[in-house]
Amino acid sequence: MYTSMFRKAMLGDTATLNLDFTAGTVPTAVTFTRADSTARATFIDASGYVQTVASAGAARFDYTGGVSKGLLIEASATNYMLGSKLINGFSNSNMETVTAGSETDPEGIASAARQIYASNTTGYHGFSRTTTAGTNTQITVSVWAKARTYTYLFLSDLANQRSAVLFNLSTGAVGSSYGAGFVSAKTTAFANNWYRCEMVVNISANTYYNWALVGCQASATFNSYGAQYTGTGNAADGIYCYGFQVEAGSTASSYIPSDGTALTRLADDAVIRSTAWTGLYSKPGSIVVEYYRGEYGAGDRSVLGIDTAATKHIHLKHANASAASGIYNSAGSGVANKAAGNASGLNKAAFTWDVANPSTIKYALNGNATVVSGTSDIGATLGTWMTIGSASTTGVSGSGTWEGYLNNSIKSVKYYSELLSEADMIAKTT
Repeated sequence: MYTSMFRKAMLGDTATLNLDFTAGTVPTAVTFTRADSTARATFIDASGYVQTVASAGAARFDYTGGVSKGLLIEASATNYMLGSKLINGFSNSNMETVTAGSETDPEGIASAARQIYASNTTGYHGFSRTTTAGTNTQITVSVWAKARTYTYLFLSDLANQRSAVLFNLSTGAVGSSYGAGFVSAKTTAFANNWYRCEMVVNISANTYYNWALVGCQASATFNSYGAQYTGTGNAADGIYCYGFQVEAGSTASSYIPSDGTALTRLADDAVIRSTAWTGLYSKPGSIVVEYYRGEYGAGDRSVLGIDTAATKHIHLKHANASAASGIYNSAGSGVANKAAGNASGLNKAAFTWDVANPSTIKYALNGNATVVSGTSDIGATLGTWMTIGSASTTGVSGSGTWEGYLNNSIKSVKYYSELLSEADMIAKTT
């Protein structure tokens, strides 16, 4: 008589539903929408360049280091910085005109990078533009930059001296920071020696800020007023830049190119609806999901949401940091949770339910030998849809009362119309 493990070895993976998002297409079972009026959403392609979707509502499939991460799911975000791509319409403080350089920009377009350099003067230098903070209290300022003869980028608020930070464009290191509003800063390396430099700041709601960027040498004087040095007026003595963004939240989202007005990229909605899901989920079963930890926004991130109504809910979420993650119910209470174990990159999680009205839900994360379990009244019939990358109470992403969007990529989702053993859960999340 065959054992269960021998049978599975003979048959291979026995998933009833297998959603692989690394192929760069939306599987038939998934309905994907994004209500942008124009093609404004961007992603990172296999070569490491910024690309804009071909059509307004097209799905995005992100890459890192040339490896497919899967389907990118983000909340809505607004770039408050105008003239963000060409750095046009900016105020000039002892700087020369922004022009196209000979360098390839982060989109992979030859001779399209913007070059900025100081005039032949001594004093504070910078290009700046005023934006409003809206009703937000924390924002992220970001820009792509690349060293030329100068190897430093200085980001600051020239008008109010609330926050500033220095970036080394040769190493990607974050240097000194200034101002009471400064929270944190980081860099992310991209193709062709570009860095995306980010500064997170606390602000006052509805207050105007004059965000500035300037390239400079190590010998400059840096403080919350800016970067002071003697410029040369030579086009070779500067840095390259691209994609200035000011947005709500604690980390930069995907780039949103703007021109004369602030531009909003609307939220991604990925759902398995109605009969594509009901027939599967009305049984005892298991789900295994691979996803990347959310990259921006306060609070926890939603990976999957499964409901019959607003009061009956299975919600898989995880913390932005290495903190609690697991299965939560409609009240937001933890059912089966782990206090730690989130990876900074790819995560693998599995959860199982024993009957249609589950008395026991089990949860495993990243191959950890400890499988946790809990009980919760989820409902006699388990779900008519599953949201991917967000929570929901209506079958539309982001309409729930729980934590927000994943703000990163879903690699795969597998459903098994059987109760996986704890050994299987550990194996499949390793």
